[in-house]
Amino acid sequence: MRPSLLTTPPEILEHIVLLAVRDSPHGPPSVLRSLRLSCRILNETLSVEHNPHLYLMLFFHSFDMSSPNRHLPSQKLSALALEKELRTRHIALQCIRRRNFDHPDLASILATVYIIFLEDDGRNYEQIVWADLLGFLQLLLHDRVSQDTTSKNAWPLENEVNILAVALLWFTTSHCGLRQKTQLRQRSIDMLSYYAYAGFRYPCFTEPENMFYLSDKTKLAVSSYGMSPPPRPTTMTVRYFGDQTKFTLPPIAPFAILSQFARAEEFPLKVPPELPANRQEALMAGILSGPTKEDIEHFNAHCNTRLICSRSGDSPVDGFLKSQSHDPDWSRSLPGVLSTALSYYVPGTLSGYWRGSSMMPCLDFYKSMLSSAEAPSTFPSSGRFPLYVRFREYYCYSTTTPVPVEEGGNAFFNAFLPQGCHWYEVKDGLELVGKNNSFRTKYEPFRRQQDSPQCRDAKDSSHGGEIRDVIIVGETEEPYASAWNGYKYIGRVRPSDGLVILVRGPHDVHTDLPGRALFRGYVLSSCNFVGRWRSISTGEQPAEWECIFSMSKVASTS
Repeated sequence: MRPSLLTTPPEILEHIVLLAVRDSPHGPPSVLRSLRLSCRILNETLSVEHNPHLYLMLFFHSFDMSSPNRHLPSQKLSALALEKELRTRHIALQCIRRRNFDHPDLASILATVYIIFLEDDGRNYEQIVWADLLGFLQLLLHDRVSQDTTSKNAWPLENEVNILAVALLWFTTSHCGLRQKTQLRQRSIDMLSYYAYAGFRYPCFTEPENMFYLSDKTKLAVSSYGMSPPPRPTTMTVRYFGDQTKFTLPPIAPFAILSQFARAEEFPLKVPPELPANRQEALMAGILSGPTKEDIEHFNAHCNTRLICSRSGDSPVDGFLKSQSHDPDWSRSLPGVLSTALSYYVPGTLSGYWRGSSMMPCLDFYKSMLSSAEAPSTFPSSGRFPLYVRFREYYCYSTTTPVPVEEGGNAFFNAFLPQGCHWYEVKDGLELVGKNNSFRTKYEPFRRQQDSPQCRDAKDSSHGGEIRDVIIVGETEEPYASAWNGYKYIGRVRPSDGLVILVRGPHDVHTDLPGRALFRGYVLSSCNFVGRWRSISTGEQPAEWECIFSMSKVASTS
């Protein structure tokens, strides 16, 4: 009998398909489709029902599995589920590659690609490069901005497609791309300015920022501009490993802010020739504070936003896969499918040294936006001001009484800490004392489990209990305080989504530095702390003036 594919054993057919996929691993496995379309027998032989192992191997060859293995129970990762997810991902990637901007469910396509990014350990990124996602996004955003602004000075929309497109644009940002000067790219950057700076219109948080414990009764503030926070899409449905799954949309503002800083950092601060060369020369000249040439050069070289794209395919850092850095972001996006405890904030994330900057829009310009329903035609450029902070984390475990969470209108402006509360860092923790000694408690440093480089659940067996509360303290240390002003920080981490709320004040209360400010933001990809800050003095909602900030974690103390 002549050799025939029809008489070839299934395991040999599987081997043929896998060899073909190995030679051409990007995109849908075309050889499988061709074989299954050739006749009924091969279609049945190569189906997931008759050859489940083939689809397991196809998924492993094409996509990363570390993140799904961490988050999903084993029954959710059956061969049938993997085959459905394989189909979903290839449909999404083909839509991107074919520039199908009119796809009837484009939001779901982009949500699938967003999840692929969050689960990337190298293979996923190769598939995204094959689809030319960056080219797709630049054209998409250009077209959608034109549609959104058909009327004179209309604001860009914060809808499902725009949110995901801006988030993915940040994920694909690279140093090479930032240096390309094209009209298409400039148009996309102009649109991001609206999302980044207009805090009264595009909130920087998933839930109302003035609530520490969320409830069904959302607290809305009414101003001359309208409701605060303004309504925005929050959830949609996606197909994930064969099931219709609730997907929580991230706010658009943090990704737009990151993109703004990445662009601004391509233009370093100029060094005034009249400045002293270094701190020693400044002191000899009787100059006790203010930047030197050396300080500005350090800022230009070491205070840049960490790009996620450039980290793709890197070897594990501190024992972590790249996808592990996205676990809190994954938890916020897909909270309904977790098999383990939710982890919106991973212990130890903020501990350490952070460097970055803030950018401040012109006060008069910002107030003019608040008083007008029309969007400005352009945003005036803003310089960067350095931020250097060393953060420390302290934890309340189930055996300790947490600091009370203040309720009421003013609680938010004190990072939900009780008014009049005093705190002291001691050798083995953080002591907090209420006004008139109304309470006294002690928070402890986090101690990592010995068998894991990072605790993914909010538990610590060495303390015998779950983490009930997280308090962050920080300060600007020397020599950066002498150059850029000294500040101290304290605040809390909101348990429902990992929002970090910090009060910043001058380290020396007798100085003439600006007053207290409120920082609010998320740590994205475990390395970029991004959000907005505002003055506390007015207590208005929305803020009469807001600035944006971005800080990246320093790998070492050098």
